[in-house]
Amino acid sequence: MKKISEQQRIGQQGVHLLGARLLSVGLSFQPNGPLDAGIDGFLELRDSETGEVRAQWITAQLKTQRQGRLTEETDESFSYLCRQEDLDYWLGSNVPVVLFFARLSDECIFWKPLHTWFADADHRRSRKVIFNKTKDAVNEAALPGLAATVASFSAPGRVVPSTRIKESLNTNLLKVAFPTMLHVAETTLNYSEVREALVERYQSVPVDWILYGKRIYSFRDISMPPFRDVIEEGSEETIETLQWSESEGEVTRRLFVELLNKTLGEMVREPLAYWRDGRYLFWKLGKGKLSRIYPYRSFEKNTSRGVVKSYKRKDDDKPSYFRHDAFHAHFLRIGEEWHLAVEPTYHFTSDGYHESRYSAERMSGIKRLETNQSVRGHIGMWTAFLVRQPDLLRKDPLVFTTIPAPGLPFGLNDDLWRENEDEEEKTRMEKAQLELL
Repeated sequence: MKKISEQQRIGQQGVHLLGARLLSVGLSFQPNGPLDAGIDGFLELRDSETGEVRAQWITAQLKTQRQGRLTEETDESFSYLCRQEDLDYWLGSNVPVVLFFARLSDECIFWKPLHTWFADADHRRSRKVIFNKTKDAVNEAALPGLAATVASFSAPGRVVPSTRIKESLNTNLLKVAFPTMLHVAETTLNYSEVREALVERYQSVPVDWILYGKRIYSFRDISMPPFRDVIEEGSEETIETLQWSESEGEVTRRLFVELLNKTLGEMVREPLAYWRDGRYLFWKLGKGKLSRIYPYRSFEKNTSRGVVKSYKRKDDDKPSYFRHDAFHAHFLRIGEEWHLAVEPTYHFTSDGYHESRYSAERMSGIKRLETNQSVRGHIGMWTAFLVRQPDLLRKDPLVFTTIPAPGLPFGLNDDLWRENEDEEEKTRMEKAQLELL
């Protein structure tokens, strides 16, 4: 009498469960027939948006358990011990092999790419596969990983399917609006004499003005103090800002950009300082402080960033240097509109005020740590800082607004890159993310 064993029945239930789960996320599963010798079937990758398939395959080995606890099961993980002959068979495949594990009682399915997992010598010696219940669950979030499995296994020149994800293009550009009128007045003094006179009378003087051809230009009313004391009485007038902002003359354009930079410097002079040698603005430390934290709304969430950090030598309580977040401000005209391009950088001091003698070396070191994600976070912080909320007690001459991030029809999941990176590079990237927060 012919019989179907209980294990055969459980195995077939697992095949049906896996096939349905993969189909639900847009992939097809083709099980093998009765001549299965260690591979239960094949997955063909499919573009979920277009439906396109390109004969890109993953071989699947499925292990099924009806119910009960899995081996070494915790809330986060469980394990499976491979037989050596199975392991040799799977790793000898000319296409990637994925081990799937299904439990029928709760319909949980997990996956692990074996050639990636057993590339680690310790894993190979132990023959043990450890599944993470969150990261290794079979769902839509697993699709980029499955594509990465093919990409990492493919020989040079082999075409692998594109992973189409919706992605937004973040920019370092901010749109800038400015007053419609410029204030102008005559003076008999040169630039140094004007500054000296203002400092003598008022100590701390504004910087949002320029001097050209014995005329002072500013967005502020310079007929009022403190400028009233350094201009020729009755010489004040206003001109339309468009005469400068839309001018094609090189000199006028340069003067307008200089005025925009000076005006920005005045707007942020309380929390930031200008470093003339590097031509950038950087966060001040604050008297008696060892660090400075700036809370803000990033591209996606509320967060904070250490905009000034202190660093100590081993066995030394006193900081050896400070790192300040900074940025170069580049005003430029694009089409009919003016924009500010934010170029993040860093400033290094020995005590929070004076430049560190090792600034160049430290800058080189931090640039090696930077990743795309850390630069994006840096830009997000400066964007949040510059795009100020309306304030009835403050009227800013320059108003910055964000440019809507253009959507891209397709993008590339970062995991496709990270899957192929060696452990040293992954460690470097993790260190960079912690260091540059």
